[in-house]
Amino acid sequence: MKIEKINDSQIKIILNQADLKHRDIKISELAYGSKKAQELFRDMMETAFEEYGFNTDNVPLMIEAVPLSVDSIMIIVTKVDHPDDIDKKLNSFRPKVNSRTFKKKSSVAEEENEPQSVTIYSFNKLDDVVDVSIRLYPLYCGVNSLYKDTESQKYFLVLHKNYFINTNPNEIESILSEYGNKHVSSPLSEGFLVEHGELMIQDKAIEVLKKHLA
Repeated sequence: MKIEKINDSQIKIILNQADLKHRDIKISELAYGSKKAQELFRDMMETAFEEYGFNTDNVPLMIEAVPLSVDSIMIIVTKVDHPDDIDKKLNSFRPKVNSRTFKKKSSVAEEENEPQSVTIYSFNKLDDVVDVSIRLYPLYCGVNSLYKDTESQKYFLVLHKNYFINTNPNEIESILSEYGNKHVSSPLSEGFLVEHGELMIQDKAIEVLKKHLA
């Protein structure tokens, strides 16, 4: 976890996959404020106060989450003098693409019990994606897309929802794990790939790879 003071009313916090794993927190939990997420936030604010004197007691806050990579997220905490200032601060901060304000727990409490909506795996070689597609094709029929990260030269397979054909989702994950590595799987992570990755095959990656490259 890395905390940096932007100015007297704003700080940014960088969290990576290791930070979330250490606290057993999913990115989705940050959105609705689970107990573990609230504890993490309190710790972050205590650290910000100790290191920078950033005091948030009795001050309205605006909290934003912006993906930096598939496995890291930046949290922006802004002191808000007046509620009407929120839109102004949002517009002056960064492009809105891939940014998301945290939701109130009351409005999205149902999300905690919902199945994971997206699963993301990376592969070092296209051949690995082809091999895993051959095995997944008879088992999975959901929307799935293939991206390439031009910086790492890795391939990212994004699978949507749990549309499986007479198959335990754990079996799908087991097959994927044989060929690739799982990443932080959330709409924010997918948004980073959409914005910064190269879309190679949209919506039907497994089917296309199995039929044309196998």
